Parts: sequence; structure tokens; C-alpha cells
Amino acid sequence: MAEIETDKGSRHNDQAVKAGIVLVPRPSDSPHDPLYLILAVLCLASFSGAIAPLSGQLNLVQQAKIYGKTKVQESYANSAALAGMAFGPFFVAPVAHRLGRSSVIFWCILCTLICQIWAAVMTHSDDYIAYVMSRLFAGFFGAVPTVIGPRVITDLLFLHQRGRAFTALHMSFLFGTIAGPTFSAFISAGTFFPVEFWWSVGLLGATAILILLFLEETAFDRTNPESNIIPPSTWLANRRATFFFGQSIIRPTSWSTTARIAIVPVLIGLCPVTLIMGTFTLISFGFYVGMNALVPVWLQRSPSEGGYGFSLRQNAAFTFCHWIGLILVQLAGHQYNDRLPLLLARRLSHGAWKPEYRLHVLWIPSLILNPIGLGLFGATLQYHLHYMVLALAVFIVTVGSLASVPVTVNYVVECFTRYPAEAGIVVGAYRIVYGLTISFYIDPWVEAVDVGWVYGMMAFFAVFSFLFVGLLMWKGDVIRGWQVASVASSEEGVQVEGEAGECGKESA
Repeated sequence: MAEIETDKGSRHNDQAVKAGIVLVPRPSDSPHDPLYLILAVLCLASFSGAIAPLSGQLNLVQQAKIYGKTKVQESYANSAALAGMAFGPFFVAPVAHRLGRSSVIFWCILCTLICQIWAAVMTHSDDYIAYVMSRLFAGFFGAVPTVIGPRVITDLLFLHQRGRAFTALHMSFLFGTIAGPTFSAFISAGTFFPVEFWWSVGLLGATAILILLFLEETAFDRTNPESNIIPPSTWLANRRATFFFGQSIIRPTSWSTTARIAIVPVLIGLCPVTLIMGTFTLISFGFYVGMNALVPVWLQRSPSEGGYGFSLRQNAAFTFCHWIGLILVQLAGHQYNDRLPLLLARRLSHGAWKPEYRLHVLWIPSLILNPIGLGLFGATLQYHLHYMVLALAVFIVTVGSLASVPVTVNYVVECFTRYPAEAGIVVGAYRIVYGLTISFYIDPWVEAVDVGWVYGMMAFFAVFSFLFVGLLMWKGDVIRGWQVASVASSEEGVQVEGEAGECGKESA
């Protein structure tokens, strides 16, 4: 994140002139403009919230015996967690307009902590339904920091910084979905399963404390600074106002207005640009979610059933192929998710911005890597190749699928700049909805066409899904004009790069 000087915007403007970059939005001169370095705390909240719902993903055998369920039935708890992640933000995020972004993030982390305690005490044979419900509500609250994150990022950061910020936010969330099962499996291997939830209680508690100490409210209107409510200057009063007194530091919003805002994600979801990008996301990333949810089943099945007979600890070690893929995506995204779109803006339109420039980052991961990885995954299971080949396939799919997440969210958010959190909710739902259902029909699908062709078909579908991205690259500016209830807005045409003299004029 760039260095921020909150009492004056001149430092940013001077740096922008030297770099040839125009600052969008322009910094205000108000000392109460909350341009603080809070992205790290936001990423931690996203990481911790993602760890909780899927922390029991790998320990299938022990709980299946306790509850008297099959491994596939036990994996339904993971589907419940994904359902909570997909649909919980639709209900919780609108409240952020009334109570504040930071306050909602804080209380959702506390609710997620309670859900982890709930799961840890579900140790009796008749607790299966209650355990599944604990996973549903852990996802319900745990995903909220990530879907409110786009609103915070657009509040705080300039257009030319957002690609890296969206990458950091969503890689934190996705790393949480991977690290949670890994840590929990290592911790619970050889002991009673509740410890896989108890350790995350401590992490969530520490996260809540850091939020309480450092997270700031970002609902600051730069276009009309005089309309903003000035927060208390003393630290303790500021913390009380931010987290415990609702609208005391943000402009009043009635419950009727909040209810209307709750409808906005539905309106955004009905816009053609969202339907097109959402379809790509549903197919491309959905296959990764479906594969990731079922890898423990394949690994822990006996070789006679087509599996690899892995122990829980071996399964946990296998997940490091996800880690390596995610780290690679983070490094590549930091380098190219802003740099390539800015380069295209400079070369194709003399520095004028178009949101579609962000989509060109997807050529290699989505069109090449994702289909290759899915095909290799299916072939490995079909012919029972060495588990290291399976790990390579999972690594390739991880890189191909995860690289698309920050790009697609960033693109849709920049198509609906007035409603970034609501746009993020819609994309998140598209991203998860396919993966949460695959556990219910994967076995009949495998029986119908064999496992190799199940994932082979996924590979062909992944190639097909990229046609939707190509359509937006070609005619995205036209498609964005087709909207419902005038919810669409973008920064198209804004001059983001130019000569130093031109930049000085724009950012003056």
C-alpha cells in the first residue's frame, strides 16, 4: 500500500506526477479522511473467517464412525459450510451500511468463534445435524469480512493499487480455506477430533482483539467531506463509537434504506455483465471447489475402492500442493494484476481506463492451466497413477482457478463502483454455488461415465467457460450499459496513466 498522508493530498499528487499515474479517487484535504494502513488487519479477518468453516474438512473417518455416516455423508458438512459462505453475506453485509463496516466485521468474527465452540462440543452419536448446522453458520459469518473487504478497499485505495489489494484480500481468504483443513488435520491426527476446532477459537479471539485495536471505519465521503460525522479524537471513545454504538460515527441510514440495499445484490446479479462473468466463475472456480472438497474422499478411500489409503496426517501433508499453488498465485498477482491492465491502458487508449483491461490477466491460468490440471486429475484417478501425479494436477488446478478470483471480483466491483460489497457478494455466491452441490451427485456421475471422464468433461467445460471472458473483453463496454435499476457505474474513461504534465493536470 502506498504511503498515506492524511492531512494533505499533496504527497500523493507529487508522487503521481513523477510516476505518470493519475490518482483515482483523488485524495481529499480533510484530516478525517481514513486512509490508514488497515489492509493487513482486514486480510487477517478474512483469513481467520475462512479457516473456521472448513477446519473439519479432512477428518472424515473419526466423525463418520461417531455419527454412523459414510465419508461422503460426512462431507455434507463441508457443503453446508460452503452454503453459509455463499449466502450468509446476502443477509449480513447490508447491515454494514447501518452499523459500519468495521463493527460488522468485528461481530461476525465473534459469531464465527462461537460456531467453532459449538462444533467442538458435538461429540455424541446424535449430534450430526447440529454439527452440520455449526458448519453452516460458521460459513455464514466467516465469509463476511471478505465480502465487505471490497468496500473497504475502494474506500481506501486508488484504482491503480486495487489489483494488488484484491489479490491480497482474496488470497488471504483462500489461504484460510486451505490452511484450516491442513492445520486441523495435523493437530487432530492421533487424538479426539474437537481439537481441530479449539485451536481456531484462539486464532479468532486474537483476530477480534486486533480488529478492536486497529481497524478503522472507512465510510468517509470524499465528494462531500462536510457531510461526514467526525469520530471521537480519544482512542477509547473512538473504539466504543466504532464497534458498540452503531451509527455514532457514520451517516444515519434507516432500516428501510438498509432493506433496499439488501436487494441490490439481486439487481446486480440480474445484470448481463454479472451473469456472463458469474457463469465463467461458476464453471471455472466451481470445479476447483468441487475437486478440493472431494480430494480427501479419494485419498482416504482404500486402494480397492480406487483411492490411495491415506491416513489423516498424510492427507494433511498432501494439501501443501495447494499452499505452493496459492503462494505462486499471490506472487504473480502482485506483479501483474495491476501492471498488465495499466500497460494495456497506456498502449491501447493513451492511458484511459477500461475495466475490461483487467480480464487479460486470465489468459494463461483460466484457458490453459485450469483445463490441463482437471484433465490430469481425472486421468490420475482413472488409471490410478502415483499420488505425486495427483498432487501435480491439484497444484495446476489451484494456480489456474485461484488466479481468477481476485481478477473477477475486481472486475465486477469496478462495473458497480457504488456497490462494491454487494458486487463481491454476488461473485462469491457464483464462485461457491457449484462446489457446494457436487458432493450430492458426484458418485452417480462417476458411475455413469467413469471418474476419468467426469474430470475430463470438467476440463472441456473450463475451456468453454473462457468464451464468456472473451465476450466481455470484446464487448464489455456495451454489455455494461445493459443494467437493472441503474445500479451499474464504472470508472471507464478515467485517465490513469499519462505524461507527467498531463498527470499533474488530472490530479491537481
